[in-house]
Amino acid sequence: MLSRKLVLEEETAVFILVNFADLVLTAITFFYGGAEVNLLARSVLERFGLRGMVVFKFTLVTFVILVCQYVYHSHPKTARGVLIFGSVAYGFLIVYVTYILFAHVLYTY
Repeated sequence: MLSRKLVLEEETAVFILVNFADLVLTAITFFYGGAEVNLLARSVLERFGLRGMVVFKFTLVTFVILVCQYVYHSHPKTARGVLIFGSVAYGFLIVYVTYILFAHVLYTY
């Protein structure tokens, strides 16, 4: 069991959580006939399917977290800011996609 706190622990946990929520909402969007608007993610999806998309998302999230952990030792505010900004940006995206999904489902059914 870890006895000390990890650097950027809360920021990293929130970043992972909002990215997971984005992945789940993306899958739900596909279920209801939606499309991926991110060009790079769309090409990964078309070439490798949903599993490839999950691996792509996991790789990106892991990369950002590792870079922030590395940068933290020389620029802690920058590393924290990147994770917070990413979390807030994905938070807004989640709210927007949820709104669009509910509007679509209510309109369709």
